[in-house]
Amino acid sequence: MIKKLFGLTVVAAAALSSVQAAEFTGTLKKVKETNSITVGYRESSIPFSYLDNNGKPIGYAMELCGKIVDAVKTDLKMPGL
Repeated sequence: MIKKLFGLTVVAAAALSSVQAAEFTGTLKKVKETNSITVGYRESSIPFSYLDNNGKPIGYAMELCGKIVDAVKTDLKMPGL
């Protein structure tokens, strides 16, 4: 009985969260309205973030930021962001 109640609670929570997902607030709302994401980084924090020979930021932190931007694009359904 407890397992069944737990299962129903999980399903209900998932259903409610999907309904509210369409209403963005805070940072996601700002990204949606401005159609832009700003990523800050340090130019000399090797190996986390630094500039390559072409002046492009690279490093672990930049890769992580790229993954986050990809997830935001997916959530907001904005592939051209």
